[in-house]
Amino acid sequence: MHWFYDSKFTGSSTALGSSELMHLKTLRIRSQEEIQVTDGEGQIYLCKVLDPKSGQLVVLSSQRKQTKTPAIHLVQALAKGDRDEQALQACVELGVRSITPWQAELSVVNWKGKEEKGRLRWQEIAISAMKQSQQAFLPEVRPVVATHNLKPWGLGIVLDPRATPSITNLPNNFEELTIVVGPEGGIAPGELAQLVGAGFEARKLGDSILRTSTAGPAAMAAIFTKLQIW
Repeated sequence: MHWFYDSKFTGSSTALGSSELMHLKTLRIRSQEEIQVTDGEGQIYLCKVLDPKSGQLVVLSSQRKQTKTPAIHLVQALAKGDRDEQALQACVELGVRSITPWQAELSVVNWKGKEEKGRLRWQEIAISAMKQSQQAFLPEVRPVVATHNLKPWGLGIVLDPRATPSITNLPNNFEELTIVVGPEGGIAPGELAQLVGAGFEARKLGDSILRTSTAGPAAMAAIFTKLQIW
């Protein structure tokens, strides 16, 4: 069943918002076909399409989903070759709560002068990944930050292959976790020291050194598996 996102959708809505109408038409949805619509805040509506051309529909039923605990926040360094966007997409599919773009010292990509444009692009990718994976919560893409402004939400770890402790040794009783992933060139020593000083703990993911596109999703998968919340 096709999945749509409309932040203003309610149980009394009779049509999809204009932003999703084109998506509806692209999928060639037919009259009387059923779809699901989420408001991105946990509410899901089962709907019957009455008129695919105008987006007219009727709500058949609704349900509310609960957020995953712990809440995972991803701090993803900007990276070349859309590898940062690949990480963003996969983490949304896994149920990340929020994403913060990070202008790291060794990031080849630079958003200077186009910070909001970059953030909006990431938010659109998050919306697409949320719909594709049929999630009911849309993660917030926060404004891009520099290293000195980074603080953890809840428990904070920075992935570092040189670290001794592993992410598999995290405690089991935290409600929020912030994961910092560096760019392809790694995290500069001075930046790592700043992050540790801000409350992050360096942790290794394993013996392999993963690309920035796979490190965040791999860390999330390992943590969710350890906590048995899948």
